[in-house]
Amino acid sequence: MNMQQFKAGIFPAFLFLICITQPLQARPVQGIWVVRHSITNPSKVKKVVEFARVNGYTDLFIQVRGRADAYYNSQFVPRSTLLAPGSYDPLREIIPLAHANGIKVHAWVNMYLSWSARKNPANPAHIINKHPDWVEVNGHGKSDLDFVSQNGLKGREGVYLSPMNDEVNDHLLHVINEIVSNYAVDGIHMDYIRFQDRDYGYNRSGRKKFLMQYNVDPITLGNGKGSYWYRLNPDDKEKYWLLWNDFRRNEVSQFIDQIHKSILSINPQVKLSAAVKPNPELAKSRFFQDWSSWLRNGSVDFVVPMNYAKSENDFKRCMTLMSNARLSPDQIFMGIATYNQNSFTSAAKIGLARDAGFRNMVIFSYDTYEKDPSYFDQIHRIFKY
Repeated sequence: MNMQQFKAGIFPAFLFLICITQPLQARPVQGIWVVRHSITNPSKVKKVVEFARVNGYTDLFIQVRGRADAYYNSQFVPRSTLLAPGSYDPLREIIPLAHANGIKVHAWVNMYLSWSARKNPANPAHIINKHPDWVEVNGHGKSDLDFVSQNGLKGREGVYLSPMNDEVNDHLLHVINEIVSNYAVDGIHMDYIRFQDRDYGYNRSGRKKFLMQYNVDPITLGNGKGSYWYRLNPDDKEKYWLLWNDFRRNEVSQFIDQIHKSILSINPQVKLSAAVKPNPELAKSRFFQDWSSWLRNGSVDFVVPMNYAKSENDFKRCMTLMSNARLSPDQIFMGIATYNQNSFTSAAKIGLARDAGFRNMVIFSYDTYEKDPSYFDQIHRIFKY
């Protein structure tokens, strides 16, 4: 064999070995959140899937639970009032259409946030009507339902169920299990899996659990009332504050772990993810959403930080904090907003995220396309590069 024959015979085989021994990088995720009003009839669902197909989206995050209601056929959750009476099932409709085009479907579920209107829901079967004792309470002992009755939701996200109430978490686990058991979803995507703010967690059930463990009613730590408070010295007060903060954080983290194990027992192919506050330090200290630990512990498969800041500096600052946490960037799908900035600014942030090492993106949201289809021209242009 001469040298030319040697090169012709060996080099192609050598190159072939390189190709099969070095794993190919998975295609970056190009996802988009689809809010519930965009799936209320078959025509809308087809438009969503066609939009995703034409523009190369890999993943759809479809909101199937908005305000403790169902955009799917449920045995125990009320059907959404936005859906016409009948058997139409948006989730059942969209999954085969998406899968036929190689697109994954994540069932986007609002967890603790359950209502946000100025009047209580008309349906007596709605969770906040059936179980007002499950509703969250702030440090002044005021239930979120009090704000509804006083038309005082302005400045608040709405009515939350209590993350500290075991019955609440059992109910939400049933919600997720029902979806995973009955639908061929690729993922469960949790939203509002956190406290409304640091001055929450005082539902009677949560207070009782802390009291039984530490012999201190946590509400006295804030309002300075009760015999517990008067017998505590300053060091003890600080100690119990830290314990109370850890207690709230751990309640959410333990529930996340429970959800993950339950999903694995039903269908281990289904991925669990969460939309999270973009600053991991603030998420942990203010909203008791310790998503960095969720990733490290394997309780979730990935998170989507809602990095919606209009300011480039703020956007980059959050990414720096994520990088400093030494988490796998492949488990962080950067959430990019369209609703609060122009298309050039949002498209530029995709480039900034890539430069910072984050390959996977999720856009919020398809709403913007419905209002102004041309807005997405810049985003789709940068996705191609």
